[in-house]
Amino acid sequence: MDSRERVTALLNLEEADRVGFVDGPWRETMDRWEKEGLPQGVFINECFGMDIYGIGVDTSAKYDSITYEEGETWRLVRDSSGVKQRVWRDRSGVPLPVEAAVSNLDEFKERIEPMLDPDFPIRISSPKYPFRGDVENVVKKFQKRFFVTANVVGPYEYARHVCGGHRGVLKAMMADRPFATRMYSALGRFLSRIAKGLLDAGVDGVWVFDDIGFSNGPFFSPKIYQRYLEPAHRQICAPFRRKGLPVILHTDGNVEAIIPDIIRSGFTVLQPLEAKAGMDVVKLKHLYGDKLGFMGNIDARTLSSNDASRIAAEVRSKIEVAAQGGGYIMSSDHSVPPTVSLDTFKFFSGLPRKIGRFAR
Repeated sequence: MDSRERVTALLNLEEADRVGFVDGPWRETMDRWEKEGLPQGVFINECFGMDIYGIGVDTSAKYDSITYEEGETWRLVRDSSGVKQRVWRDRSGVPLPVEAAVSNLDEFKERIEPMLDPDFPIRISSPKYPFRGDVENVVKKFQKRFFVTANVVGPYEYARHVCGGHRGVLKAMMADRPFATRMYSALGRFLSRIAKGLLDAGVDGVWVFDDIGFSNGPFFSPKIYQRYLEPAHRQICAPFRRKGLPVILHTDGNVEAIIPDIIRSGFTVLQPLEAKAGMDVVKLKHLYGDKLGFMGNIDARTLSSNDASRIAAEVRSKIEVAAQGGGYIMSSDHSVPPTVSLDTFKFFSGLPRKIGRFAR
């Protein structure tokens, strides 16, 4: 089987030749690996035998950015979505919001909503987008080696950003229903059209990046999810589900309380299943394995031990259950941290071929 055939089978909850593999290191992790002998500029998906390649597009409001101040380790900028924030200069990490782009319905209608026009020629969703043929060719090229996903930001992640952080967006969701309703309705329409543009270009599925949980549970109740996010998520998922294609939800944190809602929205795969937040793929496989595929849950803290025997035991303990009947892609429970050595990651990336094979 090639990677595309393998992942297609697995995410259709069917057994393949082996479990799949994909992962992503931080920039600092790559810096460490390059010092340990990894060639600079290497294509890591190919170098480490990954099975999935994601194609993303810029869904920002497309504002010209402004740099207000330059510090030794940070910059103060107004970004392309209108958010003023401090960002690290030469390292990865979460930016610090300083001033939201919007804080109420009027500001959203003035500053963001007009920019969410999927028919602007600059958007891949527009029939006037002049480079569609190029996108289709890129998709076909990478499908020779990988299962290719459309990677799009989710509506909560988008709303959180333009509202200047979790506090701003959660305040709107709890106390300003007209604002939150209008915002999520607009984002659902816009992001679904963007994803559909990539679907029309031939991708194999969609990967929605929408962090909606923290270590102790979701950021909001199931009722709030159902009111605002479920309709928006449904819009993104629906075109892919109509074609029988998988829909992956990336969310950090523990989201067990809303998994039934996530399934009802149309998602067919959950990733990355943070072990340190209490997510357990073995438990989830027993509960939802007939409806949901899984990616991740290999504890990054175990990877950081750089102990091959511990890592193999961690992987085996998850694969033995999660891989049954298909439906599992191996990866860490978050991005690979710089505490993981190059030799460790080489060992880890080889495990699907050594202990992840299905009996024939």
